[in-house]
Amino acid sequence: MKPTLPDRNFDDLASRFARTIYATPRGRIRLAALAQDFTDLNIPLTQASVLDIGGGQGQFSLQLASQGATVHLCDISAEMLRLAQDQFAAAGFPLHSQHCALQQVADYFPATYDIVLNHAVLEWLEDPMAALPILAQQVKPGGWLSLMFYNRGGHIWRQLMNGSFSDPLRTSARLRDEGNAPQHPLNPDLVEQQLNALGFSVQRWRGIRCLYDHLAQKIRDREGEEAVTRADLEYGTQEPFRRLGRYVHFLAQKKSGFIAEVF
Repeated sequence: MKPTLPDRNFDDLASRFARTIYATPRGRIRLAALAQDFTDLNIPLTQASVLDIGGGQGQFSLQLASQGATVHLCDISAEMLRLAQDQFAAAGFPLHSQHCALQQVADYFPATYDIVLNHAVLEWLEDPMAALPILAQQVKPGGWLSLMFYNRGGHIWRQLMNGSFSDPLRTSARLRDEGNAPQHPLNPDLVEQQLNALGFSVQRWRGIRCLYDHLAQKIRDREGEEAVTRADLEYGTQEPFRRLGRYVHFLAQKKSGFIAEVF
């Protein structure tokens, strides 16, 4: 039996994340994909109330704030919150922030919201699926849940391409020991089933970095970031390519009149 891993707190990696993810093509593709999904579905942002749960440094919620949304953000990492507060202040937008775990969110944010964000959080939790009813409670009827998580299928495919034929779900020992490898890749079909049971309808199902992560660096260099990003965005919403994304993004709308209950 594998040892149980606690929910991951990124106080120790906050600055590294800003440098090695958000300031790289990987991070820019992620933000571009999220933005395109919101645009394609015409989700209203002016005066929208947004709750970013596990919002980290707030890169995407800052984009929503720039389009007229009011953002509330919480995170288990005090260092991530500090960076988010700095970014919002530098951009001149208000941020209502709270230092708390996902499991405590209802204690600090008793209201429901037009849009709830939960990006790259589930895979770091001890019990990822138990978090979905908690997220569902925070969404207004008719509102939206933007859920991005580490994709089990994309992880397996990447490991197979690296020659890990006998145990493609494994992670590198170094990354696992450092706590820098997602501990629970998720099956998007199971996540969608759970969301359906909670009264949501998935309106956008995207794979993020379905091309980028599987391209050799020399191909990325030859084609250039703009062309690779454009192709990733195009194929990320198409079967079967979206299933190879390193991450999956769901935009799910809550049915009007539906009240979710914590299981």
